[in-house]
Amino acid sequence: MKSVRPLLPFFLLLFAFTAGAQGAYLEKGVNGMGGEARVALGLDGFEGFQIASGYSIAGILDVGGSVEYSLGKYVDLDSTDLRTAIEYRINALKQTSGFPLSLQISGSYGLNKVFGDYLDNNVSTRLGTGYTLGISISSNIPITSNWIIRISLLSNLGSTTYKTYSSTGTITTDRVDNLYFGGALGFLFKFPLGTILAVQAQLRADRDLALQINPIVSVAIPQR
Repeated sequence: MKSVRPLLPFFLLLFAFTAGAQGAYLEKGVNGMGGEARVALGLDGFEGFQIASGYSIAGILDVGGSVEYSLGKYVDLDSTDLRTAIEYRINALKQTSGFPLSLQISGSYGLNKVFGDYLDNNVSTRLGTGYTLGISISSNIPITSNWIIRISLLSNLGSTTYKTYSSTGTITTDRVDNLYFGGALGFLFKFPLGTILAVQAQLRADRDLALQINPIVSVAIPQR
């Protein structure tokens, strides 16, 4: 499975595609900065990576940006897809002592550029624009005052429209729709001054049940 191929769902409409500011880790009413890095691993090995950063407003609205690098195929030849995007996340529900779940609604809008042997050999350029939408449900289970186990369910719906410009002036258009579903398990460590470091493993699949593992490292720094 290549992460630039079409991917789609059938579970709940759940998702957690990083806005980078990590408001999901901050208390309600607390502003903060954050970042995240993740690697995509499929059954055949490395498939790509993503880095993101941003700012969280009151721990509710996260805004930021991301860069994603993915391996794939174009016209049966190896290709790579570089995506830069504006990301957001709304932390619609926060876990409390009386309610054990948090709910995040996420999305992004990005620009893609594809590189590959077919494009080079045919002096062509392939560009794309697209979005992602999704929701995640998570629960934090405190182990000590500093250590927390985090469990999440997630899904991500996305669509990218590509235009391929040939050397003869011809323009062809196609669309790639994708949707992941799955879950994540991780550990959060809260430092004395409030900074949170999270290390998670996310397992997700597409509609054909092709699996992908995402090791994820996140940091959230509160601004009090």
